[in-house]
Amino acid sequence: MTVRCIGPVVAALTMIGHGDVAAQSASDLVLAMLEAHEARIEGVENYTLVQAVMGFETETYFEKETSEGRSLFRASLVGIDGQQSSPATGAEDVYALGEDLARRSEYRGREHVGEHEVHILEITDLRGTGFGSNMAQDSEFEPVRGSVFLDVQTYVPRRFVFEGEMNRSGSAIPLTATMEMGEYREVQGLLIPHRTVTTIEGLAAAINPEVKAQFEQMQRELEALPPQQRAIIIELMAEQMEQFEAMMADDSAPMVVEVLVTDVRVNEGGRN
Repeated sequence: MTVRCIGPVVAALTMIGHGDVAAQSASDLVLAMLEAHEARIEGVENYTLVQAVMGFETETYFEKETSEGRSLFRASLVGIDGQQSSPATGAEDVYALGEDLARRSEYRGREHVGEHEVHILEITDLRGTGFGSNMAQDSEFEPVRGSVFLDVQTYVPRRFVFEGEMNRSGSAIPLTATMEMGEYREVQGLLIPHRTVTTIEGLAAAINPEVKAQFEQMQRELEALPPQQRAIIIELMAEQMEQFEAMMADDSAPMVVEVLVTDVRVNEGGRN
């Protein structure tokens, strides 16, 4: 494993009342979400996100394509300090899921994510969709169910919750991943979350002895470096090291990854 990078539904439904739930449906909300997204991206053919992830810079290129009569963006490989890997789950993935989201979801009313009121869609079955499978990069996480929390005004996702399991040495380890998307800003029509925080619970239990041994070896090698060089490396990797140490000491310790958008380039094409 590479180290990196449902709220109180019953209470919410009780407060909202049966009328509000009956007035909405998963199909209505998904259609509104897709239409709002389609309107925002008119005139946008591609865009690039530059993000800061645990001390590293990533660059992900999105290009518009048409699927089943709808426009959406597909992410290409992401560059991480000169290296490439698959893009992590993001807000665009829910639009790519499209109307299949409605077929797999049930409407669960409203609540708040921070100061924002949201609609809750509970996804009863995520298997086979790929949605959320890359929440923990370089892992074998298979989401089984989840929830999408859509802003009642803009229909952008404010939160994703994924529940599933990771296979390790023939054992299925349960994981819950929560992605909070905040600080949305408009960039040439696009609404981009500029701060995303992902919390993965259960990942610590998946750290195998070999990975622990490699981390301990890295710590010994760091101690052997000259003080100035050691200080530079520790400063760059402090957040990753602190989290990994906590996860090795406590199987219940979550992994938390914050991603900040530092630049958005629209209609500039990809850069080699």
